Amino acid sequence: MAPFSYEQVEKRVTELSSLSTLPTTLKRITKLTESKDTSAADVAELIGTDQVLASKVLRVVNSPVYGFPGRISNITHAVVLLGFSVIKGMVLATAVFNSIGKQGKGLWEHSLECALMSRRIAKECNLPEVEEVMIAGLLHDLGKVVLSFLYPKSYNEAVEWAASHQTHIAKAETEVIGVDHPRVNRMLAQEWHFPERLSEPMIYHHLPSRAKTHQDVTDIVHLANILSRAMGYGFPCDYAMPELDHTAFHRLNLSFEQLDKILQDTELEFESGSGIFLDME
Repeated sequence: MAPFSYEQVEKRVTELSSLSTLPTTLKRITKLTESKDTSAADVAELIGTDQVLASKVLRVVNSPVYGFPGRISNITHAVVLLGFSVIKGMVLATAVFNSIGKQGKGLWEHSLECALMSRRIAKECNLPEVEEVMIAGLLHDLGKVVLSFLYPKSYNEAVEWAASHQTHIAKAETEVIGVDHPRVNRMLAQEWHFPERLSEPMIYHHLPSRAKTHQDVTDIVHLANILSRAMGYGFPCDYAMPELDHTAFHRLNLSFEQLDKILQDTELEFESGSGIFLDME
């Protein structure tokens, strides 16, 4: 079967927002957070209408990963602490990952490890809004999830092609489907109106030097992805390590002592927080 065209894939991705697997709340949150007049109370009120989502937001904000002092039981307080972009990214990731269920557990575990690693690196680099950096890490492979959801048979063929050729999955996606997951990430970022601080790492996490406005966050997600692969958590759909951009690594200016600390802290966080977003058991 010939690969699909970019336009064919883009049409399917655009239609994704109308799928029944994505909750109505997500669409409403997306629209609400785009307004400059929206307050944290407005978003909290909407989240409060979905008991499952409200419970999940509170579980996340009270998880050991964040370590906020005292238990947070107020949704508005949680929205203020996490921010609109984090809330929207978390809801989208949860909805899309849930759409493929247990078969996506390996990819989910890799994405969560990358998210936690991104947050730890951001803290070591003294970046502001480390929770947004974490969500950028969580979303970095969302294009894989979407491709496997829209084209399950073709994506399985791409995984097999990557294994037989011992190559990175992005090359296999292009060979079998016609579009790789970073390009699908670009479509998703446009469709869901993500800020560039989230969209650039999604699009350029394999080529961080191409980022134009948020190279620091993109460098972090790039490194976090590779370190997560080295740690061996989850299954990112291939057995080939992505290539390290040495210039991006040197831009972060991390010492080996800092890297050791990041790896150790992330491993502890993953063990205690692997279930904070999704229930995949």
